[in-house]
Amino acid sequence: ARRETSSSNQRGETSGDIGELDPVLSGIAEREAADRAQKQFFDYAGPLFSVIVSPTSAIVPVNGARRFRALPRDRGRRQVEDGLLFSWVVIDGGGTLEGVSNQEVLYHAPSEPMLAKLRVTVTQRDQIRSAEGLITVTETLGDALRSPSMHTRGLPGYTFERAAGELWRSRFDIEHNVIVVNNGHRDFVFATRSRALQLRYLVRLYAKELVLKNFAGQPADELLERMIEVSLYTEEKLKSN
Repeated sequence: ARRETSSSNQRGETSGDIGELDPVLSGIAEREAADRAQKQFFDYAGPLFSVIVSPTSAIVPVNGARRFRALPRDRGRRQVEDGLLFSWVVIDGGGTLEGVSNQEVLYHAPSEPMLAKLRVTVTQRDQIRSAEGLITVTETLGDALRSPSMHTRGLPGYTFERAAGELWRSRFDIEHNVIVVNNGHRDFVFATRSRALQLRYLVRLYAKELVLKNFAGQPADELLERMIEVSLYTEEKLKSN
């Protein structure tokens, strides 16, 4: 009888242990379900809060093309995808757009160098957000500027920026390896009387910027000597071409 009672107690203890585990397992399952629900909540994008253009800045050669994409985000910077309407437009400079109502647009550059700017407007119900992208349309002067006295690797392109009334003629955008020419300057306007004169004016601006870049820190007289050297070389190259 004692053995039966002992066996019954052991079975009862075992049964009690299982019964005590059931709430623990149930609690774990509940926490896991809550974690999943919380993760789904945070993974779900909220309403439209902002948009950016990717890339925000790009260089496109004349007559070239480049794709741009709108990236809508909610307040937590999660990507928004539902119920969006897109509208693209060129707001400054030239060029044309293909697919203006899509999230991704194709920009076709004009045949002349310039700075252009495009804008995308994204609408989601009562939320409207917009962003802009800058495009530098560039041209090159080719082999005319390959002077043996200068480093010619990565010969820069050039583009135009209209700044009428300002004194600067050109500046070197080192980050993008582009020479920006002020096509609103009176000297540039004068040079546009003929293609040959305009080309020579551009060559002189190129020579100035490249000498300043390649011989930075040199005394003024040395820079002037180099300027004459490069100008002479490039003029000769232009005549032979």
